[in-house]
Amino acid sequence: MLARDKRRFPLYVLLITALVLLIIIFRTIFIMLKSPSKGKVYQNPQVASRVVRGTIYDREGRILAIERPYYNCALLLKEVKELQSVATALGQILSLSPNSIVEGASKNTTYYLVKSKLSPTEVAQVESLKLKGVILEKEYGRFYPQHYHAANLLGFTNRENVGLEGLELSLNSLLLPHPRLGEEVTMGSDLYLTIDLDLQYLLDQQAVEIDALHHPDEISAIIMEAKTGAILALTNFPWYDPNQFANSTPAMRQNRVVSNLFEPGSVFKIFSLAAILEADQASLDQPFYCDGTYTYTTASGSQVVVNCTSPHGVVDPRGMLKYSCNGAVAHWALESDSTLFRDSLAAMGFNTRWELPLPGISRGNLKEVEAFSGRSKPTIAFGQEVGVNALQLVTAATALATGGDLYAPYLVERVVADDGSVTETKPQIAVKGVISEETAKVVLEGMQEATQRGGTATLSAIRGVEVASKTGTAQIIDGESGTYAANAFLASTLSIFPADNPTYIIFIGVKNPKGSTIWGANIASPAIASIIESMVSQGKIASSESERVTLTGQFD
Repeated sequence: MLARDKRRFPLYVLLITALVLLIIIFRTIFIMLKSPSKGKVYQNPQVASRVVRGTIYDREGRILAIERPYYNCALLLKEVKELQSVATALGQILSLSPNSIVEGASKNTTYYLVKSKLSPTEVAQVESLKLKGVILEKEYGRFYPQHYHAANLLGFTNRENVGLEGLELSLNSLLLPHPRLGEEVTMGSDLYLTIDLDLQYLLDQQAVEIDALHHPDEISAIIMEAKTGAILALTNFPWYDPNQFANSTPAMRQNRVVSNLFEPGSVFKIFSLAAILEADQASLDQPFYCDGTYTYTTASGSQVVVNCTSPHGVVDPRGMLKYSCNGAVAHWALESDSTLFRDSLAAMGFNTRWELPLPGISRGNLKEVEAFSGRSKPTIAFGQEVGVNALQLVTAATALATGGDLYAPYLVERVVADDGSVTETKPQIAVKGVISEETAKVVLEGMQEATQRGGTATLSAIRGVEVASKTGTAQIIDGESGTYAANAFLASTLSIFPADNPTYIIFIGVKNPKGSTIWGANIASPAIASIIESMVSQGKIASSESERVTLTGQFD
């Protein structure tokens, strides 16, 4: 009997163990069903199914770039029976050649994208056809309601909504973040730029008028806030529509204002004079007499002749700017220490690659003193043998407008995240006291005199607003020969206004104008006067009267 009980003992143990395990399993299931929140630990975390690209606004909240739904027209080729007739019908609606549709479709076997981003009218007309194999695909993409306005600044995105050029490229990670966990839709940050669309329209309008009158190869223009460095408007002409970027060329899309280096010509004299005044070695208290030419001898014994457009007589520093006297500025540059002269120009940003969220910004080309030849200093003084971009010119002019402080340029006013948090950009002084207050005063007064009777910039003046301007007409170097081309010029004007309370800086550069005049005084200066008049009428500048001043002056 005892022997039989010993044989049964293991069976009882197994039954009891199995019962305990069943109780544990059922208890675990019961707890999981009763507490679903704990059960979520075993689920894959939710990842946003869509990312909405952030909107770009101007400083007043007007939309520059926004994501919106749109439709593409495509063909499911295996369902299309009569390709030629379908192509003819679609071609009429979509403004496409039927042959191009047939040719494109024949290179594919199952699917062919006929046209992307259809207009609402095109969508309705394609829908009304009810053609088998013709489909409309809904997608989300970028729309630029201002079209070509500020296009070279904004850039564009591809079909996947990823930035390819401009701000869209540089700030892509802010505008289009990675899908986040725990969200159905991830929202990108919104950008508020320093751009003022009112001023952008004015600048673009003048570019169109300059093109109609003078037929240049290119126009580069920029407006900056004088006491902050904020970029208010920026124009590159010819331009393009980022909504149809496929129809543009790389040259049309280039942001030449920040990338193209050029010899500025006489516009540069305002900065050369500032450097000469800072060196404090030139005999500025002694009259300089200009008879139309100025000759000097280099250390190697070579004689160099500097020509002016006409004899200017006795000139002082302010008069040098008024008449744009090459001889005077060359003479004073020769009297100045090379290192002090060059270092002052560098301190004003002429060898600086300014940090902006834009691709392709150039550094500039200001030689080291060791690379100077016997004629470098006087040549640089009147704007040759130095490479600058338009951004550098207006940025350097902030030192003249503020009494000596150089403000770094900036483009993004604030970033607003999807949770409403705001990151603001404060104006930054790049170099405090880069020039003295007295130096800035003398240069600004000389620029004011240039807008008065007999000066080179009279066509930039209007009644009721004090304008300070410097004109320039620079020869352009031929890329193949390395010498100055016979009929290639850059006509330009830089203006600071109101001169009694500097608020705005404008630069307009016109490359290779054609026609009866090549002078910056006749091409760029009137455009600036028109912009100032419009700003007065918009209330952006106070004025007792707004009327174009008609004065005679010299050319430059």
